[in-house]
Amino acid sequence: MYNVLLVDDEPIVKVALRTMISWEELGFSICATASDGVEALAFVDKFNPHIIITDLKMPNMDGLQLIKELNNRGYTGKILVASNHGEYELVREALVLGAVDYMLKISMKTDDLIRQLEKSVKLIEEEQQSQQLQETQTQQMKNNLKSVKNAILKDYFHDPDYDLKQLEQQDSITLHFSETSCYLFYITFEHSKVQSNQQRNQISASFIENIILDILKAIDDLEIIQLESKGLLLLISCDTLQYHQIVIMDFIKRIIHLIEMYISITPTIIYSDKVTGYGEAKRAFWKCKDAMQIQFYKNKTIIHPDDIRFIDTLDFVDVHDFSVQLIQNWKRSGIEAAHQIIEQLLETCKSKQINPYEVKKFIINCIHYIPLCDPNMITGDPKLLKAYIEDIEACKQIGELLSIMMLVFQSFSHKKQPIVSTQNRDIKHAIDYINSHYQHKMTLAMIANHVNLSENYLSRIFKEEVGQSIIHYINTVKMEKAAELILEDNTYVKEIAAQIGIHDQFYFTRLFKKHFGVNPSEYKEHVRSKVQPVE
Repeated sequence: MYNVLLVDDEPIVKVALRTMISWEELGFSICATASDGVEALAFVDKFNPHIIITDLKMPNMDGLQLIKELNNRGYTGKILVASNHGEYELVREALVLGAVDYMLKISMKTDDLIRQLEKSVKLIEEEQQSQQLQETQTQQMKNNLKSVKNAILKDYFHDPDYDLKQLEQQDSITLHFSETSCYLFYITFEHSKVQSNQQRNQISASFIENIILDILKAIDDLEIIQLESKGLLLLISCDTLQYHQIVIMDFIKRIIHLIEMYISITPTIIYSDKVTGYGEAKRAFWKCKDAMQIQFYKNKTIIHPDDIRFIDTLDFVDVHDFSVQLIQNWKRSGIEAAHQIIEQLLETCKSKQINPYEVKKFIINCIHYIPLCDPNMITGDPKLLKAYIEDIEACKQIGELLSIMMLVFQSFSHKKQPIVSTQNRDIKHAIDYINSHYQHKMTLAMIANHVNLSENYLSRIFKEEVGQSIIHYINTVKMEKAAELILEDNTYVKEIAAQIGIHDQFYFTRLFKKHFGVNPSEYKEHVRSKVQPVE
């Protein structure tokens, strides 16, 4: 609906105009009528009409004075003139001042009025379309400049070889902080659990810009750089925060609160002290990146680099010794025991605040060292192992690393070989007895009686010769035989358990998983798709 203001000092003319056409049916509404230019201006301020139909000769302020004043005020609507005979000079001047057209009062017809209104509407719509196009082009130009600037600053902050002189030679962008003091905030969602692609799309520079606008009501003296999909760099002038009387910590907490409120994600914000110029800003950024590694050990929402002190060497443990210990426990007690040793190492590194980069490098060295410590320890899929190592290099938290290490352990296997080799005749007899009676329930007393030794003495010399307890050896034999039965297409776990002398299915499943790292029901597929598990 287009609003129309009627301006004429003759009431009969206004009545005639009101009744000449069905205004609302044609999409128009008469918002007000005025008797002179002064009164008309008041209604313009109140209703902002799209079209004004005005007389030229009126008291107080005539039509020409009204048009001039509307031009001075930047009125963007359309003006139609209703004139009498003999007012040609006045009409001509009105048209020069910007009136769309004129109509003679005495000969005005319904069709003429409708045609003039439609002409005015067409001009209004064309101007609106032109303005929208211009605004769109202007916005696109701004966005393009923003994209260029973001790309340049992203390269500058990420690339160690991109120096300050190169940045200052970029004529296509305006650098706000070449000599201005500012605070630097690295905002990352790297450790947040993002639930959907929609939320990922919302984590952008424009989103953070709107957050800042919500806090400061202005975004002057501000740089927001999209460094990666989940990381942004914010530079904001010290004067701006001081002008708004905002304390740094309050500012950070406000950003976190708004992000949580809008998209239900908690970011991590690492902030610097005051810096001046892009050279200091780049050094501060890399300190923030280094400090963010503390997330490997514990999840922190707000971090200051000076609060983080890492030790860059694992001087309390040796790669060779640790790898040997890892393999020994692995053979003796299964994958879970090896996994537990890794977990203990990580807890020690956490307590000593060891640099996560050094921790991951140490563990990767151990993985490479395992085949050197034990030639019988091999991996069936080198490409898979390489992928796991790359995952370790990229992992952000202890939990991730532990999960990957379980997969690493499962990717290794032993070459088939005799379980033990001993010259002790009594131990050989005990082993033969176990190997031939694995399908029955065995006790230490039964084996000791068979070899005519006391239980205590047999336990001691068996551990010395074999390197593991007699009970652990019995379980090893039973689990190896169970694995063979599974691969022979025996699919019922309960039946397999009974065939090796274990009548508690759940106890059998627990022993099997401890030995091989997977449940009995998963073992066959595990062997086919990857490699055989550790024996």
